[in-house]
Amino acid sequence: MKLNLSPLVVFMIGFILVFSTFKSYNIIIVGENHTDELDHKKQHEVIKDYYKYDKKIIIVMEMFQQPFQEYLDKYIQGEINLNQLVEKTEYKKRWGFDIKLYKDILEFARENKIKIVALNIPSELLSEIRKKGLENIDSAYLPKPIPKHTPEEIKFIDEAMKEHKNIKNKQAFYDIQLAWDYGMAYKIYDTYKKYPDYKIIVLIGKGHAKTVKRFLNVLDSNLEIFVND
Repeated sequence: MKLNLSPLVVFMIGFILVFSTFKSYNIIIVGENHTDELDHKKQHEVIKDYYKYDKKIIIVMEMFQQPFQEYLDKYIQGEINLNQLVEKTEYKKRWGFDIKLYKDILEFARENKIKIVALNIPSELLSEIRKKGLENIDSAYLPKPIPKHTPEEIKFIDEAMKEHKNIKNKQAFYDIQLAWDYGMAYKIYDTYKKYPDYKIIVLIGKGHAKTVKRFLNVLDSNLEIFVND
Protein backbone atom coordinates (compact mmCIF):
# COMPACT_ATOMS: atom_id res chain seq x y z
CA MET A 1 0.00 0.00 0.00
CA LYS A 2 1.37 3.39 -0.98
CA LEU A 3 1.35 6.06 1.72
CA ASN A 4 0.45 9.61 0.72
CA LEU A 5 2.63 11.71 2.99
CA SER A 6 2.46 15.49 3.10
CA PRO A 7 5.62 17.41 2.14
CA LEU A 8 6.01 18.51 5.75
CA VAL A 9 5.84 14.90 7.01
CA VAL A 10 8.36 13.83 4.38
CA PHE A 11 10.67 16.60 5.49
CA MET A 12 10.28 15.70 9.15
CA ILE A 13 11.09 12.05 8.47
CA GLY A 14 14.22 13.19 6.67
CA PHE A 15 15.03 15.59 9.50
CA ILE A 16 14.73 12.84 12.12
CA LEU A 17 17.06 10.63 10.11
CA VAL A 18 19.81 13.26 10.13
CA PHE A 19 19.01 14.71 13.54
CA SER A 20 21.56 12.56 15.35
CA THR A 21 24.30 14.10 13.23
CA PHE A 22 23.28 17.73 13.83
CA LYS A 23 25.45 17.96 16.92
CA SER A 24 28.47 17.98 14.60
CA TYR A 25 27.26 21.07 12.69
CA ASN A 26 28.07 24.62 13.74
CA ILE A 27 25.43 26.22 11.55
CA ILE A 28 22.05 25.02 10.24
CA ILE A 29 20.60 26.92 7.26
CA VAL A 30 16.89 26.43 6.58
CA GLY A 31 15.92 28.14 3.34
CA GLU A 32 12.53 29.53 2.42
CA ASN A 33 10.42 30.81 -0.40
CA HIS A 34 9.29 33.93 1.39
CA THR A 35 5.54 33.52 0.82
CA ASP A 36 5.43 29.73 1.28
CA GLU A 37 3.64 28.93 4.53
CA LEU A 38 4.94 25.34 4.45
CA ASP A 39 8.53 26.58 4.43
CA HIS A 40 7.84 28.67 7.54
CA LYS A 41 6.19 25.74 9.27
CA LYS A 42 9.26 23.70 8.43
CA GLN A 43 11.53 26.36 9.92
CA HIS A 44 9.40 26.49 13.04
CA GLU A 45 9.50 22.70 13.43
CA VAL A 46 13.28 22.61 13.01
CA ILE A 47 13.70 25.24 15.72
CA LYS A 48 11.24 23.56 18.11
CA ASP A 49 12.66 20.07 17.61
CA TYR A 50 16.25 21.16 17.94
CA TYR A 51 15.42 23.15 21.05
CA LYS A 52 14.11 19.95 22.66
CA TYR A 53 17.55 18.48 22.09
CA ASP A 54 19.69 21.50 22.90
CA LYS A 55 18.62 24.78 24.52
CA LYS A 56 21.73 26.61 23.35
CA ILE A 57 20.48 27.92 20.01
CA ILE A 58 20.47 31.29 18.29
CA ILE A 59 18.09 32.15 15.44
CA VAL A 60 19.47 34.36 12.68
CA MET A 61 16.87 35.98 10.39
CA GLU A 62 17.27 37.63 7.00
CA MET A 63 13.95 39.39 7.57
CA PHE A 64 15.43 42.03 9.89
CA GLN A 65 18.24 44.47 9.10
CA GLN A 66 21.28 44.64 11.34
CA PRO A 67 20.94 48.26 12.58
CA PHE A 68 17.69 47.29 14.35
CA GLN A 69 19.12 44.57 16.58
CA GLU A 70 18.22 46.40 19.79
CA TYR A 71 14.51 46.02 19.05
CA LEU A 72 14.77 42.28 18.52
CA ASP A 73 16.52 42.11 21.89
CA LYS A 74 13.75 44.16 23.50
CA TYR A 75 11.09 41.95 21.91
CA ILE A 76 12.71 38.76 23.23
CA GLN A 77 12.96 40.30 26.71
CA GLY A 78 9.27 41.23 26.64
CA GLU A 79 9.86 44.98 26.60
CA ILE A 80 7.94 45.53 23.33
CA ASN A 81 5.22 43.53 21.58
CA LEU A 82 5.09 42.17 18.03
CA ASN A 83 3.36 45.24 16.59
CA GLN A 84 5.99 47.48 18.15
CA LEU A 85 8.75 45.23 16.78
CA VAL A 86 7.30 45.61 13.28
CA GLU A 87 7.16 49.39 13.70
CA LYS A 88 10.57 49.87 15.32
CA THR A 89 12.44 47.70 12.80
CA GLU A 90 10.64 49.37 9.85
CA TYR A 91 9.78 45.83 8.86
CA LYS A 92 7.05 46.65 6.35
CA LYS A 93 9.28 49.02 4.39
CA ARG A 94 12.49 46.98 4.61
CA TRP A 95 11.10 43.44 4.20
CA GLY A 96 7.38 43.68 3.53
CA PHE A 97 6.18 40.08 3.59
CA ASP A 98 3.32 39.44 6.00
CA ILE A 99 4.70 39.28 9.55
CA LYS A 100 2.17 36.51 10.26
CA LEU A 101 4.41 34.18 8.23
CA TYR A 102 7.03 34.49 11.00
CA LYS A 103 4.71 34.96 13.98
CA ASP A 104 5.01 31.41 15.34
CA ILE A 105 8.80 31.50 15.11
CA LEU A 106 9.03 34.89 16.80
CA GLU A 107 6.64 33.94 19.58
CA PHE A 108 8.45 30.66 20.25
CA ALA A 109 11.74 32.54 20.54
CA ARG A 110 10.19 35.09 22.88
CA GLU A 111 8.56 32.43 25.09
CA ASN A 112 11.85 30.62 25.48
CA LYS A 113 14.15 33.68 25.53
CA ILE A 114 16.03 32.50 22.43
CA LYS A 115 18.22 35.21 20.97
CA ILE A 116 17.31 36.37 17.46
CA VAL A 117 20.00 38.06 15.39
CA ALA A 118 19.14 40.54 12.62
CA LEU A 119 20.99 39.33 9.52
CA ASN A 120 20.29 41.60 6.59
CA ILE A 121 22.45 44.54 5.60
CA PRO A 122 20.78 47.99 5.54
CA SER A 123 18.73 49.14 2.57
CA GLU A 124 20.71 52.39 2.63
CA LEU A 125 23.93 50.47 1.95
CA LEU A 126 22.37 48.68 -1.02
CA SER A 127 21.26 52.03 -2.42
CA GLU A 128 24.80 53.37 -2.04
CA ILE A 129 26.20 50.31 -3.82
CA ARG A 130 23.70 50.79 -6.64
CA LYS A 131 24.90 54.38 -7.13
CA LYS A 132 28.66 54.02 -6.59
CA GLY A 133 29.47 50.37 -7.34
CA LEU A 134 30.61 47.81 -4.79
CA GLU A 135 34.31 48.43 -5.48
CA ASN A 136 33.87 52.02 -4.25
CA ILE A 137 32.22 51.10 -0.95
CA ASP A 138 33.89 50.77 2.45
CA SER A 139 31.53 49.41 5.07
CA ALA A 140 31.79 47.56 8.35
CA TYR A 141 28.94 45.37 7.08
CA LEU A 142 31.19 44.17 4.23
CA PRO A 143 34.72 43.61 5.57
CA LYS A 144 37.32 43.22 2.85
CA PRO A 145 38.42 41.21 0.97
CA ILE A 146 34.99 40.57 -0.50
CA PRO A 147 34.81 37.18 -2.26
CA LYS A 148 33.36 36.84 -5.75
CA HIS A 149 30.46 34.84 -7.09
CA THR A 150 31.33 31.72 -9.08
CA PRO A 151 30.25 31.40 -12.75
CA GLU A 152 27.49 29.00 -11.62
CA GLU A 153 26.22 31.53 -9.08
CA ILE A 154 26.26 34.27 -11.72
CA LYS A 155 24.13 32.06 -13.97
CA PHE A 156 21.63 31.73 -11.14
CA ILE A 157 21.60 35.53 -10.71
CA ASP A 158 21.09 35.95 -14.46
CA GLU A 159 18.00 33.76 -14.23
CA ALA A 160 16.72 35.80 -11.29
CA MET A 161 17.37 38.99 -13.25
CA LYS A 162 14.86 37.88 -15.91
CA GLU A 163 12.12 38.41 -13.34
CA HIS A 164 13.12 42.08 -13.03
CA LYS A 165 12.32 43.53 -16.44
CA ASN A 166 13.12 47.12 -15.46
CA ILE A 167 16.80 46.58 -14.60
CA LYS A 168 18.97 49.12 -16.39
CA ASN A 169 22.31 48.48 -14.71
CA LYS A 170 23.19 44.78 -14.66
CA GLN A 171 26.49 45.34 -12.84
CA ALA A 172 24.64 47.09 -10.02
CA PHE A 173 22.35 44.06 -9.75
CA TYR A 174 25.38 41.74 -9.53
CA ASP A 175 26.99 44.03 -6.92
CA ILE A 176 23.87 44.13 -4.77
CA GLN A 177 23.45 40.36 -4.85
CA LEU A 178 27.11 39.89 -3.92
CA ALA A 179 26.86 42.39 -1.06
CA TRP A 180 23.65 40.74 0.14
CA ASP A 181 25.14 37.22 0.11
CA TYR A 182 28.49 38.18 1.61
CA GLY A 183 27.01 40.60 4.15
CA MET A 184 24.76 37.88 5.50
CA ALA A 185 27.53 35.27 5.47
CA TYR A 186 29.83 37.57 7.43
CA LYS A 187 27.16 38.33 10.03
CA ILE A 188 26.49 34.62 10.52
CA TYR A 189 30.22 34.04 10.90
CA ASP A 190 30.55 36.91 13.35
CA THR A 191 27.63 35.52 15.38
CA TYR A 192 29.24 32.10 15.46
CA LYS A 193 32.54 33.59 16.67
CA LYS A 194 30.73 35.41 19.49
CA TYR A 195 28.71 32.35 20.50
CA PRO A 196 30.83 29.31 19.57
CA ASP A 197 28.99 27.02 21.99
CA TYR A 198 25.60 27.74 20.41
CA LYS A 199 23.93 26.16 17.40
CA ILE A 200 23.27 28.89 14.85
CA ILE A 201 19.97 28.35 12.99
CA VAL A 202 19.71 30.58 9.92
CA LEU A 203 16.47 31.53 8.16
CA ILE A 204 17.12 32.95 4.69
CA GLY A 205 15.74 32.81 1.16
CA LYS A 206 16.52 29.62 -0.73
CA GLY A 207 18.25 31.61 -3.45
CA HIS A 208 20.91 32.73 -0.97
CA ALA A 209 21.46 29.50 0.96
CA LYS A 210 24.16 27.71 -1.06
CA THR A 211 26.16 30.84 -1.81
CA VAL A 212 26.04 31.93 1.84
CA LYS A 213 27.28 28.48 2.84
CA ARG A 214 30.18 28.76 0.39
CA PHE A 215 31.10 32.23 1.64
CA LEU A 216 31.02 30.95 5.22
CA ASN A 217 33.54 28.29 4.27
CA VAL A 218 35.67 30.96 2.58
CA LEU A 219 35.68 32.81 5.90
CA ASP A 220 36.40 29.61 7.86
CA SER A 221 37.03 26.32 6.06
CA ASN A 222 36.54 24.39 9.31
CA LEU A 223 32.89 25.38 9.73
CA GLU A 224 30.44 22.50 9.47
CA ILE A 225 27.25 23.72 7.82
CA PHE A 226 23.98 21.92 7.13
CA VAL A 227 21.80 23.38 4.38
CA ASN A 228 18.16 22.56 3.72
CA ASP A 229 17.02 24.68 0.79
